[in-house]
Amino acid sequence: MWAPDMNARERRLSERMPEVTGFPPRACSAASGGSTTPASEKPFHYSYLKEFRVEQCKAFLQHKCNQHRPFTCFNWHFMNQRRRRPVKRRDGTFNYSPDVYCTLYDENTGVCPNSDDCPYLHRTAGDTERRYHLRYYKTSTCVYETDVRGYCVKNGPHCAFAHGPHDLRSPVYDIRELAGVEDEVGSMVSSLEREKGVLVDDLRWQESSFVLTYYKTEPCKRPPRLCRQGYACPFYHNNKDRRRSPRHFKYRSTPCPNVKLNDEWGDPSHCEQGDGCCYCHTRTEQQFHPEIYKSTKCNDVQQTGYCPRASFCAFAHDEKELSAPRELTDEPMTTAPSPLVVCLHTSPLVLHRIITTWEFLINVCVCLVDRLVPKGENEEEK
Repeated sequence: MWAPDMNARERRLSERMPEVTGFPPRACSAASGGSTTPASEKPFHYSYLKEFRVEQCKAFLQHKCNQHRPFTCFNWHFMNQRRRRPVKRRDGTFNYSPDVYCTLYDENTGVCPNSDDCPYLHRTAGDTERRYHLRYYKTSTCVYETDVRGYCVKNGPHCAFAHGPHDLRSPVYDIRELAGVEDEVGSMVSSLEREKGVLVDDLRWQESSFVLTYYKTEPCKRPPRLCRQGYACPFYHNNKDRRRSPRHFKYRSTPCPNVKLNDEWGDPSHCEQGDGCCYCHTRTEQQFHPEIYKSTKCNDVQQTGYCPRASFCAFAHDEKELSAPRELTDEPMTTAPSPLVVCLHTSPLVLHRIITTWEFLINVCVCLVDRLVPKGENEEEK
């Protein structure tokens, strides 16, 4: 499969931060008690983790920065934009938490009485300390498309979310979180084993009518740390991610004026009518509305030939999807279809996956029989 040229995108972005891309891959100062090593990080990611909004812009001090309005500068201009460099210390802990916010930090002045030694997260402008933390930066995929320059249409050139599989990175965990995850996983491993193949095994999510009917209409049952979240999970994780079922709620494709102000979607709870409102309450509700779903072409496919959202993309990937009727399915979500029904109503590509899966299961059964039944037991006595 063709993949976007991430190196080309990195080169374009590096033009906006020439003072950063050339720094030597050395460890942080000994005073920090640990290091941020580039061994397991791509140079582009390492630059952001180590340097983004850590130093003040020298051009701004001379009133010469042309990236102040709108603020897209790689460095910080005011103290409340300043970000501390995240470091994993030798004892396996972070120098500041990626999840717990400091209650003493002043969001207006950017000052904390504990200064850089504060072990908690500072709510900086743009929430940069959390978004660009070793724990979260580029660990989940962005729900927005990119423009012709490769920039995120929503978050601009410094988007903290991945655009394509080559832009993803593995999260770095605090040793205390790892210990907690191990206990959590151990207690629910059996249930996760039953659920782990839902997105792959339930082939109905490959069908546009099923996605249009059920995408983001049911809550996700997985623990937050064990779910991919974002568009990659067909279930919602919060109110802003939720979509009212188009089968049970009748609402227009127009945004609710009480929820969407200017270009920003607020919390659906701002609307007093709740689920009874006749307008859209979330971006997901609007994009996956039967009147809008697949009615325009996907910008990622047009620009790069690749879309990271796959079957969960609300935009058309080809002329067939663009002209296809946008109809809801009558099939219930809770009951999985029989193999025969799936075979009769699915595409050749999905059908091939079904056949391959059944061949694998048959081979497993044969191997089990060979191991459990002693040789000669089924042979007739001579």
